[in-house]
Amino acid sequence: MARSVFASASTGSQTAADIGLLVLRLGCAIPLLVLHGGPRLQRATNYFLAGEPWGFVAIVEEMGLPYPLVFAVLSTLAESLGALLLAAGVVVRLVALTIALNMTVAVVSEFAKGDPIELPGLFLSVSLALALMGGGRFALGRLISRRR
Repeated sequence: MARSVFASASTGSQTAADIGLLVLRLGCAIPLLVLHGGPRLQRATNYFLAGEPWGFVAIVEEMGLPYPLVFAVLSTLAESLGALLLAAGVVVRLVALTIALNMTVAVVSEFAKGDPIELPGLFLSVSLALALMGGGRFALGRLISRRR
């Protein structure tokens, strides 16, 4: 099995590229969900259901974006639901573009504060690549569309 994967990469087959796209999807989606989307979704849920404060809204407001609550919710959805869809390989290009937009704001914000931009920059780069290339053969969306 391993030999055929490496052999296909040297012969120009799409197998290695599709495995690479799977690795990119999972490598972006899992840390995004675990480090950002999941915790932020939990705080948003507590805000809406229990009336607990949600500091992310204040952060978005400090950025000067209009409708901070709306933008906070959209960002949270991109980093949680979007990450899940990206991992599964469903509507990859749209989701990756949404994540890229979100990470562009994060990079600019972090840069303006003088904070490190490596992590949002990495998420931005990978999501842009996925927006351009799609999810590959091992994406659930591709399997679903083949059945139609």
